[in-house]
Amino acid sequence: MFSKIPQKYVDSLTLRDLEDLIEYKKRNGARTDLVRDRDRLRLELKRVDDTIERIERNEIKNADQAASSEDGRASSFLIGKKKKNLKDYIAQVMADADEPLSPADIQRRLPEVGYSSNSTNPRSFYNTVFQALQRYEIFQKEHKKYRLSDDAFRGDKPVVEILPKKKTRLKDYIIQVLTESDGPLKVSEIASRSVISGYKTDLAMDELNQRVSATLKKYLNKDFDWDSQRYRLAARN
Repeated sequence: MFSKIPQKYVDSLTLRDLEDLIEYKKRNGARTDLVRDRDRLRLELKRVDDTIERIERNEIKNADQAASSEDGRASSFLIGKKKKNLKDYIAQVMADADEPLSPADIQRRLPEVGYSSNSTNPRSFYNTVFQALQRYEIFQKEHKKYRLSDDAFRGDKPVVEILPKKKTRLKDYIIQVLTESDGPLKVSEIASRSVISGYKTDLAMDELNQRVSATLKKYLNKDFDWDSQRYRLAARN
């Protein structure tokens, strides 16, 4: 234990010093053993995780292949998708139900199509499901329930991609206003005409003017041109 310590130093140590040194060596040795065991266990755990992941991938692949051969799942939203998102599972729940469902019904049925949530808060997960129902065009609301839209399938097959709803931005209204105008317009004119065209905002007119001005400047020379305090659509080649 003391082979690496100079003999002169060892001879000068008191009994208490020697006892402390022995105790330190014991603790340090134990720590080294624990670190080595920890690293070994981490490596073993990684091997186990890799094995589980490989098994799960095979199970999903086999389940998809089995589903494709079943009449009731011939039009699955999940088959062939490398990355399955919550919206795909929601769509599958609706396809299997063949009737409008409430968000709570959809939440309860998600495990039946293979979806497992990481959320430990049911209410939080309900909100996630509800937000997905609001976000995508494919989910059509009927009273307080939801069903797949008529555009969910192309023939016998589901759509390739579930797209979010189109959001009409202020920029879109500005383009519409300038397209319908006979000439360039001031910022205040664009703002008022955007509201008349249906742009919804809680901003006061002064604030809306500022937002319109910022939008015009952001897309200047790309979508809009400026001429003596008036704006028009940029020329397209």
